[in-house]
Amino acid sequence: MIGGQLMILGLNSQADLLFSDVIVGLKNEQDGVSYGDISSSVLDALEPAELELLIKVYIAKGKALCNLAKGRAGAEAYQSALDILHYTPCAFEQDFDRSVSFPIFSGLFLVLKMGVIEQNEGGSYEVGLCKQFVEQARLNNDPVHYGRALAMQGETLARLGKFEEALDNLETIKSIYDIETQHVAICKAYGSDRVGQAFSHSVNWNHALGRTDAALATCKYIVEEIVPKSDPKNAHNTFCLLYSVIVTMKEHDKALEARELMIASIVAPFEEHFGSGGSTFTKPMWQPILMVLDMQGNEDKEIEHIDEYLDWALDDSSYALKSVIEGAMGNFSATPLAMFAEVPYYLAKRKEVDLEKRKCLIQTACTQMEKSLENAQKCIPYAKSYAEEKIAAIRALAAELDCINST
Repeated sequence: MIGGQLMILGLNSQADLLFSDVIVGLKNEQDGVSYGDISSSVLDALEPAELELLIKVYIAKGKALCNLAKGRAGAEAYQSALDILHYTPCAFEQDFDRSVSFPIFSGLFLVLKMGVIEQNEGGSYEVGLCKQFVEQARLNNDPVHYGRALAMQGETLARLGKFEEALDNLETIKSIYDIETQHVAICKAYGSDRVGQAFSHSVNWNHALGRTDAALATCKYIVEEIVPKSDPKNAHNTFCLLYSVIVTMKEHDKALEARELMIASIVAPFEEHFGSGGSTFTKPMWQPILMVLDMQGNEDKEIEHIDEYLDWALDDSSYALKSVIEGAMGNFSATPLAMFAEVPYYLAKRKEVDLEKRKCLIQTACTQMEKSLENAQKCIPYAKSYAEEKIAAIRALAAELDCINST
């Protein structure tokens, strides 16, 4: 599919236009019943192979839109695919390959995490979606899709606070997941290795249960066993695999090692394959994270790029992040805005910075971390606890700077 190749090259806008052109040719131009804007009369005439291709177009459109951080439009594309699947008569024929529909469930789950689909406190929409996916994938008996369904189930269990069950679920994943034979197929179906990312999520589940050693052991496993066997061109997948690892490393006095890991595994391969002008969903997070890791790891040393860091931190527009990125990545670890807020915090700690600038920086850090805490209410528990811990440290430094000013 040409659109798929455009997405691989990071040209998601062009891919979306191509998919839209295909869909427009089938749209219902008359009054009457339609599904995903396509006339029921057109859907009635489809053969199984034609329906499979149509669903793949909608799924690919949803992926491209999500890559562009257009979560609501992505949700509409995935929902249209599901509506078409439920209506079209040939979907119930024996020749129809139901596995083509599995990425719909994964896509709706993704936009749900972005915060663009509302659900009740009990998460009934998510639980129902997950239940459908796991059962259908189990019956299909394909480890690629069953593994993704189980990974989705693990995230759902954890979001409901059932961390032990989520970890038990991971043991089932371990029994069927083989990255060397499944990675390419999983990425092709779901855009990134959502099964491998279950290990990344489990880092937070272990944190929630106070099992630091298990969390660190999982980080080591991801770095040594999963990332080296993953496609280096899929920067989004690698970032998702490593985000909870990087945050855990920085919180355990390994900020500089985390920085080296991020550059070697994410930034350098991306620039090699796509150039510095390429785009990917998480790229807006890279620079501030690298700044934080640099300053945290070199608190007592001179920072080479401190003027560049100051310019970034003192520019209010630096903190303008799309809410879908905040929501999606806040379900992997700390929210992106929490990481952004640490840039002015670490700058405010540096005595070579002018006192008035330090006071301005610490106020910015406090404001942004408070926003992160508010956003984290809809994310995983770790995102909330992380923001709470950092706010306490920021407020303590603010009080210290006030004391310096008063003397």
